[in-house]
Amino acid sequence: MKILIHTIAILLAMFAAHVTAQGLKIGYVDGLRIEKESALPAREIEQMKKEFAPREQRLQELQKQGLELQAEIEKEGLTMGPADKQAKEKRMAALSQQFEQLQRSVAEDLEVRKSEARARFLAETTAIIKGIAEAGKYDLIVQQAIYGSPHIDITEQVLKEMAKRAESATSPGK
Repeated sequence: MKILIHTIAILLAMFAAHVTAQGLKIGYVDGLRIEKESALPAREIEQMKKEFAPREQRLQELQKQGLELQAEIEKEGLTMGPADKQAKEKRMAALSQQFEQLQRSVAEDLEVRKSEARARFLAETTAIIKGIAEAGKYDLIVQQAIYGSPHIDITEQVLKEMAKRAESATSPGK
């Protein structure tokens, strides 16, 4: 039994020596730089701006109507009849309520869209990094690190691949 244990220990030691002799290939990706410099988030932001523009415009219209009505009440409040003043105040309250509801709805929908966009961005970034890791035969890719040597930094490769994907997504052929 002792011989079997010694044999296993010797085999494990030889295997460990073999693995360390080959060396590990490690890469580092600067996640903050990816978020700042990637074309993908910029594309998403532009798309969201277009999507939410009509609702933002409606908010501005409601706010303008409310301000005009408020100015009218303040200017003519002393000279208008009580029924007319009360009707305008009710209209002002209804506009205010409508504005607040629309504002809340836009904010909630925007947060949902931002979360969805961020999830898509992270999934695509992860897929790109995995592809680079497999193609480059990396043993380990680290995204969060206190320090990463320029020798192991593959951030530029990731950014180039993201630019290619962004370009192919916006090209006329798609």
